[in-house]
Amino acid sequence: MDVTARDDQNGLIFALDIGTRSVVGIVARQAGDKLEVLHTAQEEHRQRAMLDGQIHDVNQVAEVVQNIKAKLESELGQPLKRASIAAAGRSLLTMRGRATRQSPVYREFSKDDVLAMELSAVQNAQQQLKGSEGESIRHYLCVGYSVVQYFLEGTPIGNLDGHRGLQGEVEIIGTFLPRMIVDSLMSVLNRIGLEMESLTLEPIAAIQVVIPPNMRQLNLALVDIGAGTSDIALTANGMIIAYAMAPIAGDEMTEQLCQKYLLGFDEGEKLKREIQALMPERNAIWQGEPLPECTLPVCDVIGFEQEVPFKDLLETMMPGVQQLSQQITERIVELNGKAPQAVILVGGGALTPMLADQVAEDLSLAKERVGVRGRESLKGLTGKLDQMMGPEFVTPVGIAASSIARQTLGYYEVMVNGEKVRMFNAHQGTVGDALLTAGVSLKNVHGLPGLAMTIEVNGQLRILPGTMGEPAVIKVNGVEQKLDTMVAPGDVIEYVDARPGKNGGGVVGDIFPTLAPMNLVVNGQPICLQPTVLLNGELAEARTPLIDGARLVYRPIATIADVLDLTGDLVSLQESTSIRYIFNGEEKIVTITEPEILLNDLPASLMNAIHDGDTLVVRMGEPIKVRVSDVVDESQWQSRPLEVTVNDTLWTFEGPKKVLLLNGKPTHGDEIIKNGDRLDVEAGRSVDLIMSELLMRIGFDPTPPPGMSRLEATVSGLPADYATPIPNRGIVEVKWR
Repeated sequence: MDVTARDDQNGLIFALDIGTRSVVGIVARQAGDKLEVLHTAQEEHRQRAMLDGQIHDVNQVAEVVQNIKAKLESELGQPLKRASIAAAGRSLLTMRGRATRQSPVYREFSKDDVLAMELSAVQNAQQQLKGSEGESIRHYLCVGYSVVQYFLEGTPIGNLDGHRGLQGEVEIIGTFLPRMIVDSLMSVLNRIGLEMESLTLEPIAAIQVVIPPNMRQLNLALVDIGAGTSDIALTANGMIIAYAMAPIAGDEMTEQLCQKYLLGFDEGEKLKREIQALMPERNAIWQGEPLPECTLPVCDVIGFEQEVPFKDLLETMMPGVQQLSQQITERIVELNGKAPQAVILVGGGALTPMLADQVAEDLSLAKERVGVRGRESLKGLTGKLDQMMGPEFVTPVGIAASSIARQTLGYYEVMVNGEKVRMFNAHQGTVGDALLTAGVSLKNVHGLPGLAMTIEVNGQLRILPGTMGEPAVIKVNGVEQKLDTMVAPGDVIEYVDARPGKNGGGVVGDIFPTLAPMNLVVNGQPICLQPTVLLNGELAEARTPLIDGARLVYRPIATIADVLDLTGDLVSLQESTSIRYIFNGEEKIVTITEPEILLNDLPASLMNAIHDGDTLVVRMGEPIKVRVSDVVDESQWQSRPLEVTVNDTLWTFEGPKKVLLLNGKPTHGDEIIKNGDRLDVEAGRSVDLIMSELLMRIGFDPTPPPGMSRLEATVSGLPADYATPIPNRGIVEVKWR
């Protein structure tokens, strides 16, 4: 938030700490490198208008805040119009977020650049919170954040402001509270005419002044103990690593006293403070100073008065002290994984007797490692500090310091679909930011296209695409805009989810638009034929819905053959004009006659196109006789003789002859084939011989003549032996040597 926005308060910060028991207000301003406190005021609630950090009676709390405001305005001599506030960590949610800023040129990162990155990181945390918490994010508001680490060109750095580079990055821890809590604080301010200048969380405010950045290298725990809640922040390695809350605080000890001695809450609170006032300093107790031996007067709700020893009162409070310490230390160890190096207690509840020592014991720390810090221990303060003694003033000082350092968030309101939505006012938000804050799911901005349908038409794959979706309707003040449109305070945003496209589909008639009946005259008889469509084997009509993965078979009426097929005459026509027979196990069809076809008195064929109103005449022709020789070429089945010349003598060797069978009986080529006959042909086989077989066939005497012992043979001039194959028309020479 720009400092110039505070001109009507002359640069003054009005910080309000609206606590469970009391309200503290301070007016401060920046004075060089210090925070100058001009005036302070403190007032307790007359009744228990707040419980556990939550406002229960807005009017009563507003009355106390009005008194604080009036007192400070009187001392200042000017009106106060805006206040910086902090919320207790009740129902706190935390989430880390990151943001990166890239620059195409080497440039310096300004303070505004760094702030813009921090807020973008807060929005990133908010988006992650929406993903983890679902739609409940609309009921949560960001109430503060702390920087975990800056990065320059990917390298960790203490602060980006003033550095030069191409890429800067920041990681933050964002803190979120139920919208109800923030709304109740806003209601209090609105009741007395105050605007909210900034909002943060109490532990965030306190840690700004108690544990400055140069101390965060240590593993420290800061616990802001109020009346109803105890807020926790942890540091380590130079950063704030976690926030948490324990739903218990100083009121627990008051309740113990009230239950034990039958007191009203106000009387119990008064008694607790008397005990705190009499309690010796911790150092004195460590050095052996005894506890007071005095008694305190106690008057219960019935009117019975008694004097109770101081030690008995302490013992009454101890179970509450132990329970408070246990819950605080358990949350610390849960988040930190171990005991921290030291614990710092602030807030009015930090004055609870024996609490600091009990925390040290529960964390197994030395007693001096757990301390109570008041305003007087804070550095960088000047001005009227006399009335600001004690730990209860740490948080309001932190609220003022956080507001000046702009480590807070302010809000402005826009309307989203008739509902008020609070937006960051530290930067100009977009329509998308507003929708996200309102809990609108941005996944429905762009309408998804409808799913395609896949069908099979006569064996061919066909895809029916879905329609495109309709984008979301986004209007700002009645004018259509986009998600990245900037919004201003008071803008009215209307948002209607995108509409998904329709899935692909339709009816059978969309695929086959020509399903009208056809009227014809066939062989003098008028007939009406209807094209047929089968959907997954079932007869379908034009209005039958399509289904994904359906198999469609379409039988159109386009040719004369289609007409005869639908009338059942095509098969009989084919049977009358042809015969079927089995040849060597395979069915064969042979035409024995051609039908005479007239279409509108003109010669035609089965493939001629036909139209509504045509006249068709189909007559049978004279059949011919089909003989065996018409379908069997005997020359292809004859055997081939082997011719060989041996020592100038020609030899011819015949192989097995072909066998021609008609219905299992030998036949000749002149017999007529009838429908259903079986015709088998066994082909003749050629003779294949090798040298030894040839010599046996010609009667060659294997006994050598006297004086000779070696047989020499050649086949076509090449040396041969007994296993050499004999080719057709080969020349064989055989001689004894």
